[in-house]
This record gives sequence, structure tokens and C-alpha cells, in this order.
Amino acid sequence: MNKARRHAKKARRHGAEADRGGRAKEGRRNATSYTVAEVLACLDRLAPLEYAAEWDNVGLLAGRPEWPASRALVAIDLTDAVAREALKTRADLLVLYHPPIFKGIRAVTPDAESPTTLLADLLAARVAIIALHTALDAAPGGTNDILLDVFEPIERYPLEPLVRSTRQYKLAVFVPLEEVDKLRAALLAAGAGIIGHYTDCSFELRGRGTFRGDETTHPRVGRKLALEHADEMRLEMVVPRARLGAVVRALYAKHSYEEPAFDVYPLDEPVGRGAVGMGRVGVLRRPQRGTALLDRLRTAVDLSAALVVGDLKRRFRSVTAAAGAFGVRSFRDSDSLILTGEFKHHDALELLRRGITAVHLGHYASEQPVLPVIQRYLADNLRGLRVAIARTDRAPFSAAQK
Repeated sequence: MNKARRHAKKARRHGAEADRGGRAKEGRRNATSYTVAEVLACLDRLAPLEYAAEWDNVGLLAGRPEWPASRALVAIDLTDAVAREALKTRADLLVLYHPPIFKGIRAVTPDAESPTTLLADLLAARVAIIALHTALDAAPGGTNDILLDVFEPIERYPLEPLVRSTRQYKLAVFVPLEEVDKLRAALLAAGAGIIGHYTDCSFELRGRGTFRGDETTHPRVGRKLALEHADEMRLEMVVPRARLGAVVRALYAKHSYEEPAFDVYPLDEPVGRGAVGMGRVGVLRRPQRGTALLDRLRTAVDLSAALVVGDLKRRFRSVTAAAGAFGVRSFRDSDSLILTGEFKHHDALELLRRGITAVHLGHYASEQPVLPVIQRYLADNLRGLRVAIARTDRAPFSAAQK
């Protein structure tokens, strides 16, 4: 059970006690009140928190899971202006894209390291804070998919698939042909060979092994000091970490060789069957000029401060969306138009050297289109929850006036 679901379960236990001792909010009787944990669990279905980058700080950052939530305010950043809007509108919950608490803080005062000086005021008013950030970037249908939607791609996949270590290993053991069935049965009994809802899973590959024992050995096949050849089967099985010791002990107990040859490999797994990850590539139905692609993007994204590196007049087979500060290390496909939030001068030179065309959308502009999606998702899934996009949420940069 993940953190969001644990919070929801705990909040349900608290039930009617959630608002005891708190302030009575205007309009509470006219709105459906959920708990913060229930809203978090809902958002976890849109953007599973486990998808977030390891360095990120997402989820419930301030407040208590059992606090009531009838009004939510959605924004990219928690600035003083957004905080004042939350307090003025009596919001119970701030759903933010960027985490306002990122590094460790030593105090919750106006001088604490945060984009707002009003953290203490928000907590005093029992306004909870949730941040989504890279969990929403990596999720299918999240921030980067929203940028791709205007192009109606025929295929989508992550630029950097999310890969996580599993609690499983692959065991490969080399065994005489006539002993395969006996050894497989012993390994299965010890806990090997389970893949999802399937049991008795194994793979066999026939081959020929060589070995030479020294003068201290007592080989079952052949003679010591002589180079021997043996027809063997490579038997492979998946083993859960908790059963690895038992499986290896069973291997030694049932294998006839004095020194069985076997390998154990730790297994990694692409999350979401390869559909989850940072950045998103959308394959176009047909190649299109970059100028035409930007005209389509203009209908959904503010391009007033956009900058371009490379040639927009050429045709591209795909579009790569990488909202925010993604970095340029993964941008290597010259047939893909890159849309990203920001990059530096020397990054631009590197992109030119690689023949990459990239659009510097502006950090805020690349992420702002996700706010209406969050708003609609919460409104559709938590009927009665009042959800608004903060009117005071603004990009920190503005165009220079003539």
C-alpha cells in the first residue's frame, strides 16, 4: 500500500473528528467535504507519486491527512500572492506543481527558505499543501503528454523510461541433461519460477560445457587434470529475493556436480510496461515543418517568450516534449522537434553541434497547460470539491517593455 492510500485509510478512520478544534469555513455546509488524504489518493491515480524522481519532494508536504478539504486551489508555484489568494478564498488545500518545500528547512517563519513567506500563515489556517512535480511529468497523460496532444501523434513513448530495481533475481544454472527435471522440481519447491500469476516458469537452452579439475577434485564426469566436455542444459528461473537463499541451498543439495556452475542476476523492470518515464516522444502521422508545428502549439501554449535553436523550416518525424528544466543530454534525435522549458547558452551550442532543433518555451509556459487538467480531473472524480486555478499564479519573467 503506497503512502497516498495509507493516508486515505487513516483519514477515513478519523472521519467526523477531522475538523474538531479547527475553524468553521464559510460555505462548508454547502459543499461536499473530503479529507486531504482522499484528495491525495485521487491525485495519486492521476500521477502516481512512486513515478517521481528520487531527488524530488512530492505528495503531502504540509498539513494533516485527516484535515477536511472542500475547496482546492491549483497553481504552478506557491508565491506570496498565491498564498494570500488561498487564505482570502478560504481554500483548504493547495495543489501545486512545484514543491514549495524542496530542501530541508530549519524553521517555518517568514525567513524560511521557500518561495513564500506565508507558510506559517497557511498552516495556522489549516491549508494543506500537495505537490506533484515529476510524478506528473512521468505519468502517461501528464504534463508532457498534454504538450503533445495538439499534434495528435499516432504513437507515444517516454524519452527516458523509468526503470526500477525489483525484489527478484534471475538464476541460471548449468546441469547435466538427465538431471534437469529433478533440479527444476527442487528449485520450484524452494520458491523459484513464479512470474506474476504464473508458476512453474523456467527456460532451457542446450549447450556444451568444458571444465578441468585440479589434483584435489573428484569430478562426477571425466578425470581430474583432464579437459572434459559435457552436454548440459542452461536452466533459468526467476527467484524472489526472500527465497534466494533457500533456492541456492536446494541447488547445492540436488545438483550432482562437486562445484555447480550458476549465475544470479539482479532484475530491473521498466515501470508501467515501458510507458512511464521522463520526457515524451510523439510520432507524427506524417513529417511536418517546424513552423507548422509551432503554429499548432500556439493554440495551447503561450509562446510569447519562446526562443528557438536550430532550423524550424525543416520537417520533423516526431515531437519530443520535456517540460521544465529537463537538460539536453537526452536530446539526440535530429528528426524530432524538441519542446522544453529551458536550457542554457552552452546547452544551446551543444544542440547546434548535434543538429538538434529545440524550442525554449520558458519554464512556466511549458508547465502551465497542466493546471486545467488537474482542475478537471479533481472536479470529475471528487464531485462537490470546489477546484479553482489560482488567478495570481504567474510566470516570474515578463517581456521587456519598449
